[in-house]
Amino acid sequence: MNKFFLIAFCVGAVVLGACDDPEEKPQPQPEEKSYDVMGIQEIPVGLWVTPPNGFQNTAEFARIREAGMNFVNGFHYFENSNLKIMQTLDFCRENNLKYFANKAVVADDIHKYANKPDETLLKKFTDGIKPYMNHPAFAGELLIDEPGKPLFSALAKFTQAFEKAYPDKLWHVNLFPMYATGGIQAPSYADYINNWMVDMNPKFVSYDSYPLLTDGKIINDYYHNLDLIRSKTRFKKIPFWVFIQTLSIQGTPGVSNKREPSEADIRWQVWASLAFGAKGIQYFTYWTPGGGTEQFGDALITVDGKKTVRYDYVKKLNADFKEIGKILLECHAEGVIQTAANPYQLHSPLNSFGPVLEVTGDDAITGCFTSTDGKKKLLIHPLMPEKSARVKLQLQNTTQVKVWRNAQSGTVQVSNQQLELTIEKGEAVFIEF
Repeated sequence: MNKFFLIAFCVGAVVLGACDDPEEKPQPQPEEKSYDVMGIQEIPVGLWVTPPNGFQNTAEFARIREAGMNFVNGFHYFENSNLKIMQTLDFCRENNLKYFANKAVVADDIHKYANKPDETLLKKFTDGIKPYMNHPAFAGELLIDEPGKPLFSALAKFTQAFEKAYPDKLWHVNLFPMYATGGIQAPSYADYINNWMVDMNPKFVSYDSYPLLTDGKIINDYYHNLDLIRSKTRFKKIPFWVFIQTLSIQGTPGVSNKREPSEADIRWQVWASLAFGAKGIQYFTYWTPGGGTEQFGDALITVDGKKTVRYDYVKKLNADFKEIGKILLECHAEGVIQTAANPYQLHSPLNSFGPVLEVTGDDAITGCFTSTDGKKKLLIHPLMPEKSARVKLQLQNTTQVKVWRNAQSGTVQVSNQQLELTIEKGEAVFIEF
């Protein structure tokens, strides 16, 4: 999640190649938990950058809901007082949206505490939530964006205080991507994530990675980042949420410029995230940010409140994956099979899975899942956003499968233990055994 009028990624960030990931020692498996941490029985779909002053009304938040979103990340540049937060909570309640409050003072106080621990800052934080803590739209508190490792200890104090005071609410912190090597302030990205898991004991993990480069390619570590987060959260049996790039981004120091996404670009990001096991989708951005250090193209809504074509792209996409998402929400993400002439680096790739002996054909990603009743499922999409893919599954002990394409499903007979599929660009196929 980029910061408004601020540098989104660290100065001097460079693409990270391989991550040193220390071998995890066997540990007792955590108790079975639901991935539905928001309790809404569907994939959380949210946004960053709310309607600004002059556009904050129930009609604008109805437009958010109409796009298929079910929660809102607060934006402290606009909702910068308890009065503003309460008004926004009311707009969210009227439109069946959940809301994470976000206040600049909280991030400031986390930095102060890191420099000089002061228990009064913790009480100030928890007391500051009391005016709106019982509002039915209040989901929790968005504390800070992209903290470096040196802030983890202070953050742990704030999140522990939050959990003690508000045990039925969520705290939300968004983490750096793998290519932000300077921002993480850690020996490696794996170290950054490992320490986050240990220090914070989070209920879910959120991070951003914006992959769409102006030369038409994607960043080299996009899939590696997804797979590493998938592995760490699968081990803890907690969900992870991602941000989806909806606009062009230029002028971020140390980071390659990002192109304006096509419809296929946006759809590919969401299907890729779901294939690696993401349980939450967040769009960066909904409303178009103003200019500053970085320059942004138009997002779903322009600066002056007009819909762009990307609003309709996202509205259709959210409807297309909604039913599949409900199924995936309570499935364990076991890993992916990559079919590629020039494969991308992954954290722990699979070669086969359950009834799937082999996947061959065009470049593609096959996400592999196990439901709570032990049944196997696959989500397959083309490896690259501008490409289609034809793939063949070599199966065993399978006579028929249920195949989903967007919100439509049907039974398909399997002949000679082989299943061939054609998947168009920006699309995916979901298979239930």
